[in-house]
Order: sequence, then structure tokens, then C-alpha cells
Amino acid sequence: MNSSSTPSSHLRPIAAIRLDGGRLCIDFANTIHDRFAADVEDYISTPKRYLEWAKRAGASAPGEVIDISPLAAERERLMMEIHALRDAIYALLLASADRLPLPANALLILNLWLRSARQSQIFSANGLLEFNVEPDDLYAPLKRIALDLVETITEERAGKLKLRQCANRHSCGWLFADTSKNGRRRWCAMETCGTISKMATRRDKTRSHRAA
Repeated sequence: MNSSSTPSSHLRPIAAIRLDGGRLCIDFANTIHDRFAADVEDYISTPKRYLEWAKRAGASAPGEVIDISPLAAERERLMMEIHALRDAIYALLLASADRLPLPANALLILNLWLRSARQSQIFSANGLLEFNVEPDDLYAPLKRIALDLVETITEERAGKLKLRQCANRHSCGWLFADTSKNGRRRWCAMETCGTISKMATRRDKTRSHRAA
């Protein structure tokens, strides 16, 4: 995956980022805009943007506030962990969508996160398994994402949803959970890649007619 070359002043607002994956872990994998393009945009390229995205996408619990002010010493490590987990989750989702064996390196990374996430789970007096984290746990959103990935792939294997890759293979690379009735959804979103593809097809037909 290429690193983002988008200047920080040109990054789109977190509120404008699309959440078309249908699952938390998929939206996390999709935080790379135009994954197959020459220049990509990383939606969560800083700790601040990561936490803002986590809040919007549901990786942070309502009312959960994580203070990043004392983060200076851990910033580089945090971003490395985010990128490593994101790449692992993308690889696992893609392999599952293509019915291929789950890659060993990605599984290793995921299982490390799962061990950490399980340590943050408690069985409450309400008889429910709940997620309990410290207020300053910078990695809480990543733990929730790891747990959601397991649930997502389990549901995919059980036939409750279909994992697909956007049909725009030129630049997009996004994944999504296809829960449509006919199971034939092709695009991450019709308003974006679907429209772009139709316009490209129309241009190709026009060129062919002119050439003929």
C-alpha cells in the first residue's frame, strides 16, 4: 500500500468520510481512499483523526473520551499499530471474500489483538459479556475492531452476509458486506464508484462509435 501524499490541509473532514462497508472492521479497512491509485489518502493519518474517526464509526463507545495530549512519546508506535492492524484486517477480509486461506501473518497480528481485547471483556452482573477499558486506553477502538472482525468473518462463513470487493478495481479497493436480497451488490456505493464506472463505460462506447 502506498503512503498518503495528501497534504494535511487538503484532508477531507472526518464527518465527510463515507462509511459504506456495513461493518465496523470493514469501514476501518476502508480508511484508505482509492487503495489502488498511484496516490492514496489515509483518512486516519494522525492520532487525532484516528480518534475522531473511531468516534464517528462506532469504534469508541458513547461518552468515551480518550486524552491524546500526553501522547508525544507513543505517537509513532500508535500509528504503526493502527496501520499494521488495518493491513492485516484488509488481508483477512479479502481472503475471506475470495474464499482463500486466511494469511498466516495477518492471523498472527489479529490474534495478538484478540488476546488484548479479551482481557478487556468482563461478565457483568446483568449476565452480559461487556467491554471494559480504562479511560486513557488509546487502543480500545482497535480492540473493538478486532472483535468485530471475528464476528464478521464468522457471519460470512455462516452465510449471513457476503464479503465483496468493489467492482472498481482501477482505484477503489474498498470492501463491503453485501446484505442485499439478491446478493449482487457490485459497488462500495452507487453514488461514487457505480457512477464513475457507468460514465467510463459511456465514454468508451462513444469513442468506439466515433472510431467506427
